[in-house]
Amino acid sequence: MVYELYGLTDEEIEVVERFSGGKEMNRAVIKRRILHCIDLIYENDSDLFERGNYEVTVSTKLAQYLFIEFKDYDVDCEYDRHIDDEKRVAGRESDIRPDIVIHRRGTDEQNLACIEIKKEQNTQSRNADFEKLRALTREYGYQLGMFIEFGRNRGEVDTKYFENGEEVEEWEINGVG
Repeated sequence: MVYELYGLTDEEIEVVERFSGGKEMNRAVIKRRILHCIDLIYENDSDLFERGNYEVTVSTKLAQYLFIEFKDYDVDCEYDRHIDDEKRVAGRESDIRPDIVIHRRGTDEQNLACIEIKKEQNTQSRNADFEKLRALTREYGYQLGMFIEFGRNRGEVDTKYFENGEEVEEWEINGVG
C-alpha cells in the first residue's frame, strides 16, 4: 500500500483509512509526498540551486515531481481559478495565484495542498506568502498549506505549514495530530 512508502505507522494508516474510507489522503500523507518530491529535486536537479535559477524554475521542477506523485489529481502552477471564476480573497483587489496547487479543477471537494516557495537568496518578506496560505486554507478549503524555502542543499530547506487559516507546528500534521 502507498502509505508504507511514506513512513506511516500501522496506527497512522488505520486512522487514515478509518476517517477517509481509504480513498482520500490526510495531511500527513500529503506532507510526506511533498517532502519526498523535495528530496527528488535535490537528488536529481541540485544544479538548479548551484546555477542560481529563478524560483519559477524550481517551482516548475517541483510541480513535475508532484505531478507524478499525485497522479490522480491536477497539479497546477500559478492557478488563479476557483471553479470557473477568479480566485479572490477578501481584502485583496487582485486575484490570488499560489505557486503550486494540488487539487481537482472545477470543484472544492478535493483541494489537497497549496504551496508557496522562495529560494533562501530571495530577500523579499515571506509575509505575503504566509497570508496567501492562510487565506487559501481558510477560504478555499485546502487541506494543507505549505511554505518551502529552498536552500543550496537539502539540509537548508525550511518549511512552514498552514491549516484552516492558521500556521501549525510540524508535529501537528505528523500522523493523527
